[in-house]
Amino acid sequence: MHRLDTLTSGVLLAARTAQAWRALRDAFSGRQVDKRYLAVVTGPVADEGEIDLPLRHRGDHVEPALSGGGREALTDFRVLSRAGDASLLEVRIHTGVLHQIRAHLAAIGAPVLGDTDYGGRPLPELRRFFLHAARLGLTHPATGSRLTVAAPLPEELRHVLDRLGLTAVD
Repeated sequence: MHRLDTLTSGVLLAARTAQAWRALRDAFSGRQVDKRYLAVVTGPVADEGEIDLPLRHRGDHVEPALSGGGREALTDFRVLSRAGDASLLEVRIHTGVLHQIRAHLAAIGAPVLGDTDYGGRPLPELRRFFLHAARLGLTHPATGSRLTVAAPLPEELRHVLDRLGLTAVD
């Protein structure tokens, strides 16, 4: 139901029945699932913002579809902490395009730390980029009650925050 890029950690969502799968698919398609990520970026970035920029696939890469076409992609972000040229962001995606967060943040000049495919600065002690699916909020397909699923930040990412002087969130 909710896939992550290979090097992204965090919440995964799977359906156990066909009925649950259909209900969750409708919720994702209807933008009724609140998807929140944590990302560390470098470069100038506003305190908060919205990136409404269609994206298109070019092989294994995704790029802005500036000349028209592409898939609709909408991302909101807000800065949680800053230190030097690094910022810890909470990112919310309303759509679900492959590499959406990575491509959108790179497009505004604030690539994800460690994401060299999209212009991010490498960090030798981190063998991945700093992107974590922190939380999903949705209506439970069987009970109808509101459900929030969260994944704690992995220790390796907490160490990066400490090293950079960024304040971790819980």
